Amino acid sequence: MMGFGLFYNDTVTLFNRFCDPDTDKERYYPTLLECVNLVETKGANVSKSGMDSADAAKLFVDFADLSKLGKRYMDPKAWDAIPEEEKLNCITFHPAEDFFIKGDQTSLELPESSGYEWARDNMDAVYKVTTVDKYEDIMPHFEVGGV
Repeated sequence: MMGFGLFYNDTVTLFNRFCDPDTDKERYYPTLLECVNLVETKGANVSKSGMDSADAAKLFVDFADLSKLGKRYMDPKAWDAIPEEEKLNCITFHPAEDFFIKGDQTSLELPESSGYEWARDNMDAVYKVTTVDKYEDIMPHFEVGGV
């Protein structure tokens, strides 16, 4: 675990989105990410910007914890290129496509289209992946931004 392991006690569910190019059918692959650090900044953003919809989050994910999932990480373009049946065994952080929800939401049944929008309208702490920073230095981790 990273040097900041004390703070890595949150759980989120990541939903990797796949849209079948032949049928335009949308499908999401959920992955439970435990021992992550989720920093939600709604209060600070609302007070600074004056906007009610200023929800934002930064998700810190330790490489070591990802390796314990039994799934391997792939960069977004590589994940897009693998066959659909292999997507269950891999995860990615795909900006503008994927989203995450605070807590264990692995049993959530999303509608056949507009899954993110449905989750955002019906649940709290739902964040679309907007940025992904990968650090491979002394403390290897991802920093995933979401709104």
